[in-house]
Amino acid sequence: MPEHSTPFAPRPRGLTPRGLSRRGLLRAAFGAAALAPLAACSVPGARVHVPTGKAEIAAAVSDFWTGRKRSGKLDFVNYTQYIDVDPADQSRHPTLDAFTRESGIEVTYNELIDDSASWFGKIQPEFASGQGIGYDLMVVGGDSYLTKYIELGCLAPLDHSRLPHFAEHGGAAFKNSSFDPGNVYTVPWQSGMTGIGYDPAQVGRKITSWQDLLDPKLKGRVGMWNDAIQMGNIALLAIGVDPETSTHADWRKAAAWLREQRDAGMVRSYSTATYQSSLQRGDLAASLVYSGDVFQANQSGSALEFVIPEEGGLLWTDNLCIPSTAAHPVDALTYMDYVYRPEVAAKISETVQFVCPVPAAQQIVARDAAAATGERRTVLDALSTSPLVFPTEADEARLRHLRVLDQEEEKQWNALFEPIYQA
Repeated sequence: MPEHSTPFAPRPRGLTPRGLSRRGLLRAAFGAAALAPLAACSVPGARVHVPTGKAEIAAAVSDFWTGRKRSGKLDFVNYTQYIDVDPADQSRHPTLDAFTRESGIEVTYNELIDDSASWFGKIQPEFASGQGIGYDLMVVGGDSYLTKYIELGCLAPLDHSRLPHFAEHGGAAFKNSSFDPGNVYTVPWQSGMTGIGYDPAQVGRKITSWQDLLDPKLKGRVGMWNDAIQMGNIALLAIGVDPETSTHADWRKAAAWLREQRDAGMVRSYSTATYQSSLQRGDLAASLVYSGDVFQANQSGSALEFVIPEEGGLLWTDNLCIPSTAAHPVDALTYMDYVYRPEVAAKISETVQFVCPVPAAQQIVARDAAAATGERRTVLDALSTSPLVFPTEADEARLRHLRVLDQEEEKQWNALFEPIYQA
């Protein structure tokens, strides 16, 4: 059976995660982790040639995978509370158990990742010395760190001929991202949306636009974040610019939009840590939010609304990737494909409750809800019908990815956006 070395604390409410979950870590560390300094994986300070074009990528894939075979072992490292659990024994992960029974691959599963920066600090010395890092599969956020992993040659190019379930069941919104065009190095693990959360009883109308966060009627009751990455990207959307293709001139206009909002007294607080509780208490009428936080709040009795504004919202993604030093890469690739089976993706979503990258899993969650009873049925019913977990095609069409920044651009970005919430 798989080894599960990190026990879960009991969860007091149904399937709802508690404690230091990935969602909490995103609130606490997203911006800082994305912009911390980096070192090279192979030689400190060095970059490798990143293959481009079909021929180069195919050659890199062939070079890495030719002659490699399944070993029957997999070392997988993840964030805390970021996989399915057995309600009767939360130290067990049913999809990992089922994977071992079917494939014969023994899984050693660890939950050691706190954030992008600290995790890179742990594994960089091993990469720099050319040693293995001890893991065949890891979850990495789609931030600047992932871009650097790719640039520094730390990740194995994926053999998509061995990923048929990803090809068939992966949602279109989760493929061909700006940070990894063509999914050369990654496939999504879980995802989420950044938009506006609001209390209809306080606002008194529908919110539809980022411009609504400039409405004088909401003065002093708007929540924003102390996160330069997210703030800058949503401000670009607010001025009608796609973040992925934005220019330095666009960044200056976006910063001006945020300063206008601040100087008009619209913002009660800039915080990634307290906005959810402030919305639930009624201290805020509207706020920049992660979609999953609104789902969680409403499961706890709130009546908040989440909207992807007409100008667009952000889609962020945590990703499965294989270190270039992996001892058991074929086993890792086998697991990657396994989690794109709709029935497996559904089981993971039933615990994690983030945006699922496998749209067909929605039908499985609905089926499981029909067979469940009590609070479990209530939670699964809500999951299976929630656009916060299974976005509609119309929602997906309005989602954009974060701007990918190189190191020099990071400095310029920070200089524009950090002073807005630090003033």
